[in-house]
Amino acid sequence: MEAEPQEPGLRFSTADIPITGSDGRAKSGALCKARLLRILLLAIVVSICGGCVSIPITIAEKKRLNYTYNPPYGVESEQFLRSLQALRTGMRAGNQAELLENGDGLFPRLLEDISKAQRSINLEIYIFDSDETGTKVARALAERARAGVEVRVLVDSWGARLGHLEAELTDAGVKFREYKPVRLYTLYRLNHRTHRKIVVIDGKTGYCGGFGFDRRWQGDARNPSEWRDLAVRVEGPVAAQLQHIFLEDWLHTTGEVVHGDAHFPDIPPCGDMMAQAIGSSRTDQASMSKLMLYMAIQAARQRIWIANAYFVPDAQIRKALIQAAKRGVDVRAVVPGPNIDFPFVLYASRYYQSELIKGGVKIYEYQPTMLHTKAMVVDGIYSSIGSINFVARSFKNNAEANIVIYDRAFASTVEQAISKDMAQSRQITLEECKKRGICAHLREFWSSLFSENY
Repeated sequence: MEAEPQEPGLRFSTADIPITGSDGRAKSGALCKARLLRILLLAIVVSICGGCVSIPITIAEKKRLNYTYNPPYGVESEQFLRSLQALRTGMRAGNQAELLENGDGLFPRLLEDISKAQRSINLEIYIFDSDETGTKVARALAERARAGVEVRVLVDSWGARLGHLEAELTDAGVKFREYKPVRLYTLYRLNHRTHRKIVVIDGKTGYCGGFGFDRRWQGDARNPSEWRDLAVRVEGPVAAQLQHIFLEDWLHTTGEVVHGDAHFPDIPPCGDMMAQAIGSSRTDQASMSKLMLYMAIQAARQRIWIANAYFVPDAQIRKALIQAAKRGVDVRAVVPGPNIDFPFVLYASRYYQSELIKGGVKIYEYQPTMLHTKAMVVDGIYSSIGSINFVARSFKNNAEANIVIYDRAFASTVEQAISKDMAQSRQITLEECKKRGICAHLREFWSSLFSENY
């Protein structure tokens, strides 16, 4: 599902990479395994030819990942709202937002909006498959392109599995590009991925969440082949912020400046919600993805409820969650249980469960299917939904995007969704952590050693 080497050295990681699906699709699994095998073979060739082949590797300046922020005010304070200006865009008034649950909530709404597009559709996605789900989206985009709508599609090279659909899109007039194609001469940046899930229609309507265009996101999380996920549909000035985030990667990939009223129209207020789109990328000097989460955790005064697909928080986030619990904040985290597409992340997450539970954090493992949600709600007013996971990959390497909604009614809706997840989860106790046995503890410790790659 839900992405880069960072400092020197080539790292291979499969976190959030669609090598196998919980639905057991042999075709897609085989294709992705073949791709991984080709890349590993290329890496061997590079190592063998190291004496005669020179590959230029640029080592980026180290990103700041630790911060000092101890506010005497809470999330409900005007001071907190003004402090969010540190995250580039700041909160904007005049928006409306709708929470979309699972594929049944997302795809009918998204396809309807695509079908009504008049001027532009800009889409950035991590996973785009050629199955029936991807085909529906691709053909809806192609139909709009044939009708004269400007359609741009940016798919991460690692998650692009469109097959024949790519030709259908380009033949219809869609501007299709892969983000950082995997080539022999680009192996040094193999881990440099876009993990964003963004759709912006006519510059006025935006979508953001954890979704992919793949059958795993279909349905209503009724069984292990239908993943649990959340997305948000927004209208208003925040859509322009989301458009700017799309433009970052499109400009990097193509050099084309997306401009004009078709993409950036004048957007009058259309609701009473405050909202903010937050993008992060590998080249940021500070981790916007981590800072967004950290600031809200530090300012929490009542409750922090998290639902997150890959929950391996670093030492500072763990400390912040524990400190919040000690000052009386109700801190809960819903994470995947046995139905997870990448078990090593589950084991690494479990390695830190004892520390968090001892500190007062309640941990719940979701049982019915893969939990792919990336959501957090704080103090019943601040909600964040998007692509950011509580892992090093999201904090350091990936291009990510989340939308923050500052509104009590919307936060209540998110809390209800997370409450529903808790009801279908098993709360993990300290006693259970201790009883897992030496083999489980060794497996968890071993998995935690690779946390930088998840």
